[in-house]
Amino acid sequence: MKTLRLILPLAILSAFAAAVLAQNAPKKKAPPQLKWKVQQLRKDNNEGIAVGDINGDGKPDVVAGEYWYANPEWKPQKVRRLEPFGKDYLQNNSDHLWDVDGDGDLDVVAGGYTTTTVNWYENPGPGGYDAEDGWAQHLLIDTGTDRNELSFFQDIDGDDVPEWLENSWGDENPMLAWTLAKDGEGKPTLEKHVIGPDKNGHGMGFGDINGDGRDDIIFKQGWYECPEGGPFAGEWKYHDDFTFPHASCPMLVVDLDEDGHNDIIWADGHSYGIYWEKQQEPQSDGSTTWRTYEIDRRHAQAHALAWDDIDNDGQPELITGKRYYAHSGSDPGAEDPCTVQYYDWDKATKTWTKHFISNGPSGEAPGIGLQIRVADLDGDGWKDIAVPGKSGTHIIWNQGWNQ
Repeated sequence: MKTLRLILPLAILSAFAAAVLAQNAPKKKAPPQLKWKVQQLRKDNNEGIAVGDINGDGKPDVVAGEYWYANPEWKPQKVRRLEPFGKDYLQNNSDHLWDVDGDGDLDVVAGGYTTTTVNWYENPGPGGYDAEDGWAQHLLIDTGTDRNELSFFQDIDGDDVPEWLENSWGDENPMLAWTLAKDGEGKPTLEKHVIGPDKNGHGMGFGDINGDGRDDIIFKQGWYECPEGGPFAGEWKYHDDFTFPHASCPMLVVDLDEDGHNDIIWADGHSYGIYWEKQQEPQSDGSTTWRTYEIDRRHAQAHALAWDDIDNDGQPELITGKRYYAHSGSDPGAEDPCTVQYYDWDKATKTWTKHFISNGPSGEAPGIGLQIRVADLDGDGWKDIAVPGKSGTHIIWNQGWNQ
C-alpha cells in the first residue's frame, strides 16, 4: 500500500506536467488553403460552357447553353433555345467560342448528343445581344453521325485554327476531324477528314504518345497515331494498347514523372475512380505499355478534367468534380455530395493531395457538367473556375490563399 501511495501522486504529477507542457507548446499552424466563393449564374441543366470576350470590352464573359453572361454583372442574355430530351438533358454537349465569319467578334459553335448537325450562332454585336429569340443560327455541317458524348474544338495541325472532333459513345462510329472552310457561296462550313473509319468510344484526349513530336489522339479503345505527313495526310494508324471504360472527356496527356514519356490521366465518368497511367519503355514493335496508379478511388463521375495552375505555384493542378446525374441518377455514386476539387501532384513522392473547392448536397451545390473552364475572370491574378451541370451554371471565384 505504501508503494501505491507513492506511485499514484507521481502519476498525477506526471500527467499534470504533460498537460501543462502541451498547453504551452507552440501550436502547429494549419497549412494555407485556397479560399473559394460560389456564385450561381442560373439554375438549369445545361452541361456545356465556354469563356471568352463576347462583347469586346476586354473582359472574359461566359456562354453556357441558352445564355451568355456579361462580365461583371453576369446577367443572362439569350443566345439560343435548346430542346430537352430524355429525363433531364438539354440537347447540348459542348460550347465553343470562335470568330466563325471573320468579322472580329466571337460566335458560338455547338453540337448535340443525338443530333447530327453542327451549328454556329452569329454574334449580333451591340444592340442585339439579348434578342428575344436569341442569335441567328447557321448550319456549319451535317456530320451524319450522332451518339456524341462531347465535341472538341482542338487545333490538331498547329495552324492556330481549331478543328471539330466528335467523341462518340458508339464504339463503331468513325473518328473524324472537320476543318473550317468556305462553301461555294463563301459561307462558313466544315470539311471532313477521316482519322479512323470505324473506331471511336467514350473518352478522348490529345498529346504525343510515341515521342515523335506529333500529337496523337487517345480514346476508350486505344490511340490513333498521327501520320508522318501531318494530320490530313491520310488515315491514322490505330493502336490497340489499352481500354479505358467510360473514360473522361478529356483524358490528359502529361509527362508526370518527367522521364521523357508522356503519361495519361483519366477518370471513369460513370462510376468511381480517377487514375494515372505511367507509360513504360516502348516495345520493339512500336506498341506502348502502361502501369495503372490510383489518384482517387472513392470519387464518382469525374466526367470532365482540367489541367491548370490555380494556386500560382507555377505547376498545373488536376481539376475535376462530380458530374451530377450523368445518367439521370442511374450511375454508381449518383447521390454522393456534389463536389469540385483539385489534386496537387508531388513528383518526388509520386503522390496526389486532394483539396475541395466546393462540397455540398447532391443536386444543390455546384458539380460539373461536360466542360470545365479555368480563367482569371475578375483580373485579380488568380484563376477562377466556370462549370455547367444539372445542378446549375456556376462561377467559383478563387480568392487566393486563406492564411
